[in-house]
Amino acid sequence: MGKIFISLVSLFIVVGAALIYSSTTGTSSLVLLPSELVAKAEAKDLRRIRIGGRVIDPISYQTEPSMVLRFSVKDPKGGEQAVPVVYEGLKPDMFAAGRDVLIDGDFVGGTVRAAKLQTQCPSKYEPAVPGAQQQAPKE
Repeated sequence: MGKIFISLVSLFIVVGAALIYSSTTGTSSLVLLPSELVAKAEAKDLRRIRIGGRVIDPISYQTEPSMVLRFSVKDPKGGEQAVPVVYEGLKPDMFAAGRDVLIDGDFVGGTVRAAKLQTQCPSKYEPAVPGAQQQAPKE
């Protein structure tokens, strides 16, 4: 009975580990910068990608007959490579030029076809400017 119990426990552990591995590899994706995306996709289309970048002008938002948001993203820390994005759905509230976004979708024909679009909130707190006097809060 001891050997059968140990065998069953081992089998459950192996099956559980295999299920966890298969579920995480199917849904996880690496976040690419626009410059990395263009370098990877020179000769082919990419499916199920995640890209992070900064929104640049121009932004086009069509509401009739369907909602389509068109814009481009660049690397957040600079760079000249811009990638066009098309998103069909409601424009997020915090969406604007200069905002950082996270996009899930497909890279087809040089354009990201976004399935999900998330804006990153700006920091509420700015670092103190050296040498500036801070005022006490008014009561």
